[in-house]
Amino acid sequence: MNVDIYVVKVGTSVLSDGKGISEEAIKNISYQICDLIDERRRFILVSSGAILSGITVLGLNTTPQKLRLTDKQVCASIGQPYLMSLYEKYFREKGVVTAQILLTEEDLANKIAYKNVWRTMNALLKRNVVPIVNENDAVSVRELLPVNPYVPDDVRFGDNDRLSAVIASKVKSKMLIILSDVDGYYETAPDGTKRLVKEIRVLNNSMIKYAKGQGALGRGGMKSKLEAAKIVAETGIPVVIANGKRPNIIKEILDGVDVGTKILPAKST
Repeated sequence: MNVDIYVVKVGTSVLSDGKGISEEAIKNISYQICDLIDERRRFILVSSGAILSGITVLGLNTTPQKLRLTDKQVCASIGQPYLMSLYEKYFREKGVVTAQILLTEEDLANKIAYKNVWRTMNALLKRNVVPIVNENDAVSVRELLPVNPYVPDDVRFGDNDRLSAVIASKVKSKMLIILSDVDGYYETAPDGTKRLVKEIRVLNNSMIKYAKGQGALGRGGMKSKLEAAKIVAETGIPVVIANGKRPNIIKEILDGVDVGTKILPAKST
């Protein structure tokens, strides 16, 4: 398949309006991707937001981080179909078909399941269908339980940042775009002031070590995003971390507009 594949990861914070899941935010992301699809470009969307969607449907006054494990799984079970219904609605308005793929780390550790995942994903892309991928939070407890010793390090993920990195590396994507509610990676000076880093040529471990941890809504945070970026950059794929609340951010990135933080592929340094 002679096309460029772009992997776009959307964090829960991008899809939140401060009270719950934002239908307008989902519409914005969906429309952007639809408008960019052509005979040379395909997209895989890795989207968080199932738990927050469940919170919204149930009318709960809380955040994903405050829920107990069972309640998170309940909200994910309720929220995932609601989240997909919104994506399906807005992609369909633009004439684009979507497909849902829910994964756990065990799916990628099992050789047979692993092959089936990529076979299915490639078949969807050939049909110009947009796969929408999420970690299967209804059954996955990776973020709360000890590391599974039977799962190889390169397929472990407890957040969608790492999952998007695994996918981008496997499909040899043209670029991984990680969208959050911040403009990119900020460097803190000795006097406490912060500066947006526009480009990272070599992503070293010290940057990752001192990056901020998980946010109020999602499990990742900047540290997780940099870890994901390092995985992808080492396979020769560029990564952009940018603000997903910006109306046309995906198009701007593909057009080469100077937005967000770009992590250059290791092979180009």
